[in-house]
Amino acid sequence: MLLDQKYTPRGGIILNPRELDLRLFLDKWDSIFVMREQDERQGEQQSIHFYDVEGNAVHSVSLTDESQHSHWQKLLEEYTSPDNPELLLQSPSPSQKNSIDINNAAQIEDEWRKMTDIHQFFRLLERHNVTRQQLFRVVADDLAYQVERGALLQILNAAHQQQNEIMIFVSNGACIQIFTGLIEQNVTQQKTIGEGWISVNNQRFTLQLHESAIAESWITRKPTKDGFVTSLELFAADGTQIAQLFGQRHEGQPEQSQWREQLSALPVKKDVAA
Repeated sequence: MLLDQKYTPRGGIILNPRELDLRLFLDKWDSIFVMREQDERQGEQQSIHFYDVEGNAVHSVSLTDESQHSHWQKLLEEYTSPDNPELLLQSPSPSQKNSIDINNAAQIEDEWRKMTDIHQFFRLLERHNVTRQQLFRVVADDLAYQVERGALLQILNAAHQQQNEIMIFVSNGACIQIFTGLIEQNVTQQKTIGEGWISVNNQRFTLQLHESAIAESWITRKPTKDGFVTSLELFAADGTQIAQLFGQRHEGQPEQSQWREQLSALPVKKDVAA
């Protein structure tokens, strides 16, 4: 399969319509390792793992039965280093964000409402040097409000039952994976050691998400020239964005009414005013 791929020194994008798209921020990648493991049933398994300067795993690629093994081996021979230099890991840089007072809150909300493209939201964050959750907390409820943690499981199963296509964005800061398509099976919640895992098991896409790690779930509405685009955004306790979910749409098309109805059915967080 030929994929649409574009690269620059700082990043790359791999487009695979109705499958899994990738956005790569290569300037944040630092070290790469090849791993070989023995499996009792499948024999030797090979994979390549990519890490950032803090030692966090950002991406991995596995050799499969369908892979071109000769190309894989040539790649390893070309790029494998004979040395294993010591890794000089860096500590996370503290993030200094601005506070939002009553005066600039009104200005920020006004700028939010005047957006005509969803990507303008990133520039809004950068311009005011604030986090997504800071913005969500100061704007009116028609732009952002919290829902209960169980919203993810509910929305995935609603999409499965009604068979409308959705998009799931998962990012670690150095790589974004974007799934587009149908949820093929009923989504389950597995209890292991007292913890809940949500598992999406499509034939060509798998998502496993630790539900107890979701500290906040937000419904957000961002204006575009095609109308509002609504998403479910999930955050960890430290403010890290875990995932973002949208209804599938093409530029120039309005948002799915079905997706909006599914989001509006999610339970509002009880201890937060809607």
